Parts: sequence; C-alpha cells; structure tokens
Amino acid sequence: MIESWVLAVGLLFFFLTLLWIVSLKKGDVSIVDAVWSLGIVFQPCVLFIRSPDKTLFQLSVILLALFWAIRLCGYLIYRNWGKIEDKRYAEMRGNDPRFRISSLFKIFWFQGFLMLIVALPLNFMMAFPLEFYWLKLVPCAVAVIGFVYETVADMQLIEFKMDSKNQGQILDKGLWGLSRHPNYFGEFLFWWGMFFLSLPTFWFLSWLSPVLMTILLLKVSGVSLLEKHMSSNKNFFKYTKEIPPFFPKIFSK
Repeated sequence: MIESWVLAVGLLFFFLTLLWIVSLKKGDVSIVDAVWSLGIVFQPCVLFIRSPDKTLFQLSVILLALFWAIRLCGYLIYRNWGKIEDKRYAEMRGNDPRFRISSLFKIFWFQGFLMLIVALPLNFMMAFPLEFYWLKLVPCAVAVIGFVYETVADMQLIEFKMDSKNQGQILDKGLWGLSRHPNYFGEFLFWWGMFFLSLPTFWFLSWLSPVLMTILLLKVSGVSLLEKHMSSNKNFFKYTKEIPPFFPKIFSK
C-alpha cells in the first residue's frame, strides 16, 4: 500500500505541474482553485483502484467523495468562467517579479501539500479494508447532510444572482437566512463527518484534515475573505446583526 500511496502523491504533483504550465499559457493561476476538490479525491481514488481487498464500505465512501469533488469543481468552473485572475493571485503576481516560476511552488505545489492533508481520512479508509457497522451511521449522515447542505446553498446563490433585480443586494433567504455562509458550513460538516467515519484508523493523523479545513473556511479563503469583500455593501452591517456568520440559527423570533 505504501507503493500505491507514493504513486498517488507522485501523480498528483505531476498533474499539478502540468496545470501550472497551462496557467503560464493563460496568464492565470486561478485555475488551480477549480481542481482543488479533484486533487483531494485523486489520491484515495488511486488507493481504492489499487487495493486488492475492496469493500462495499470503501466503494460507498469513494463515491460520496467523488460526488462532492465533481460537483464543487463544476460549480467553481461555472462561477469563475470568463473572469479575470483572482485578486489575491493578481496581487501576488504584482509583488513578485519571479511569480511565473515561483507560482509552481507557492500556489500549485503548496495547494498539493494541503490536498494531501485534507485527504488523510479518505486515504486511510481506502488503504485499509474497513467494513461498515452501525456506529458509522451518524458520521455518514453528517457527511451526506453537509454535502446536500452545501449543494443547496450554492444552488440558491446561483438562482439569486441570475435575477438582475438582486444586483447589489445580499441573499438572506433560504439557507442564507440561517447563516451568512451556509456553503462553507456544509463543507465543514462534510469533512468532520469524513473524519469520524474514518475512526479509529490512524486518528492521531487524520484529525489534521477537518481542523485544516475548518481553519481554511473560517480564517483563510472562506468566511474572513468573503466578509472583507462584502463589507463595502451598504446593507452589510444590518445583515451581520441579523444573521450569524457560520453556524446556522435553528430558531428565529
């Protein structure tokens, strides 16, 4: 299984390097964001394919992970289609005269390293022939609910943005009326569900996955970044007073 893991990691960084070459042609490194989810499930897929003792439990987990990855990848491609390079990357490009070369390490390989950490619970579940038992029903349900929650939130946001009447407005209906970032909350549920689903296998390492994802969602590329962007909206202050940022309000007045 070590050989399969080395192969999976090697192929992941090989494909990320090819994607970096594509970004040089396009002059846009934002394309790495769209393949973030695919990069995470790539490793467990290789491990599952090469595993000699596959179980129905492993098949169910890898299918759920693939549904998550393909949906998120498709959504990000749709959202970013025709747009210029992300502002964060454009600023890095402007501040680094060697960005064309350094972006391979600072953007693509760095994200590859993060993918390795996030994929830990999936990798452990694919590396060992685990079986399903009733205690795994709860974390499985949490992961599925997170996937559905995130999907519905993104669909509601797409529908809201398609209506020209909503230009300059903030979505505060549906799941977006329960918290300001329901899509990120769904992602949070999904990865904590996957972590508990992988227990007790190598729990002393796999906890890094949901913790890292939580930090990314709350402090790095998720809530904090988006709220900074939204703060210029005239309705933002009132919006923040009425709706919690991350965990949804279950009961309302």
